Amino acid sequence: MHEDLRDWIAKAESNGKLVRISGAHWEKEIAALAELFCYKKKFDTPALLFDQIPGHGSGYRILFHELITPWAVALTMNFPLEYESLMDLVKAVHQKFENLTTIPPMQVATGPIMENVLQGKDIDLLKFPVPLFSEFDGGRYIGTSDCVIMKDPDTGWVNLGSYRMQLHDEQSTGLYISPGKHGYLIRQKYFERGLPCPVAVCLGQDPLLSLFAGNEVPYGTGEFDLAGGVRGRPIEVIAAPETGLPIPARAEIVIEGYCTPGDKKPEGPFPEWTGYYGSSSREEPVFRVKTVMHRHDPILTARHELRSKSFDFRSLMRSALLWKELERAGIPEIKGVWRYEQAGSRFFNVISIKQRYYGHPRQVLHVAAQTAAGAYAGRWVVVVDDDIDPANIDEVLWAMGTRCQPATDIEFINRSRSTPLDPLCFDKSKNYYTSLALVDACIPYEERESFPRATG
Repeated sequence: MHEDLRDWIAKAESNGKLVRISGAHWEKEIAALAELFCYKKKFDTPALLFDQIPGHGSGYRILFHELITPWAVALTMNFPLEYESLMDLVKAVHQKFENLTTIPPMQVATGPIMENVLQGKDIDLLKFPVPLFSEFDGGRYIGTSDCVIMKDPDTGWVNLGSYRMQLHDEQSTGLYISPGKHGYLIRQKYFERGLPCPVAVCLGQDPLLSLFAGNEVPYGTGEFDLAGGVRGRPIEVIAAPETGLPIPARAEIVIEGYCTPGDKKPEGPFPEWTGYYGSSSREEPVFRVKTVMHRHDPILTARHELRSKSFDFRSLMRSALLWKELERAGIPEIKGVWRYEQAGSRFFNVISIKQRYYGHPRQVLHVAAQTAAGAYAGRWVVVVDDDIDPANIDEVLWAMGTRCQPATDIEFINRSRSTPLDPLCFDKSKNYYTSLALVDACIPYEERESFPRATG
């Protein structure tokens, strides 16, 4: 398995999955090229490594699309790169989770991340080629494919999350975290005590860490531990010099510092996973940087939240995590789960089952709607029979059109959890609720033998 981001890049390139682009500008060209590749190549979109970026020193690079295709997730988890269907890959990830033994990180004295350590007046975040994603952005965003590391002050639990970070100036950024996210809960514990919250952020890291940082895992579960379990050996970490937080020894770029109660600046807007400029612009906590660490010739990782993308690694991971939670709840015969990337990998969710008893589909619907993986910003939950591929929207719509009687087969849940990024949660309300439609698109259990035979 790959050792770090550079090893991952070498493996991607050896498989013909990497394109190197020199001379593109951070302001108007890099994000546009990344979007164009995604639009044209779909599932075959390569990872893009930009270098020789005008206005920045030689050796400062940006990597786009490290997890935007199925092949990239497969490479990251050390699976074969080719699968017959998305559901085959979801099943492979699900099975990996089912048999996963977590391995805690191992602290080491040093690593490549310590090749350059800058503090005080030497800190200059503007030396990194931070892209502008669109003309409507509130600024340049240095944290889009990042890992934000925090420690719970009560339990010592270390959490990794992926939260957006707007570049304010040479030594500070914004740090937007949606209410209810693990990082938000941890930060609030410090703020409620009047204390600064220590934060460390990886701005270039092994994609394996990003797989877990960007998805819901149970509160109290360590993402370092999960990544170690997938790798089969501990993730090596170093105690950061200012905060003492564990940082990956082989990361590309890490910054550390503090968010302090009451220290806020306007942040946003930014083109979010919803397909809108989520959350507009508002006062958000400022992250004051005390230390910058980076390797020689560092690589900044960046993620473009494209509404036109064909695949989102979060759809894959969230599908596998939801599948695991349904089985953990004791529900049998789950045959497939897919959370559609076209709906932000959250708003539209489909679960395939082999019906075994009366009420089986409704049980699946209600449990799926309120799991840790499924409750946040949900909108539609659909259950279909096992002859339907949940990742095939044509088959799903056929089942909804021919097996669902809307008057009796659709139920609703009101005042479920959402986010300020939800375009239907208006800022003026401050009430971040959503409603969920639960759609039973299965053949009625009592009519399974008499229901008309499907054509080929």
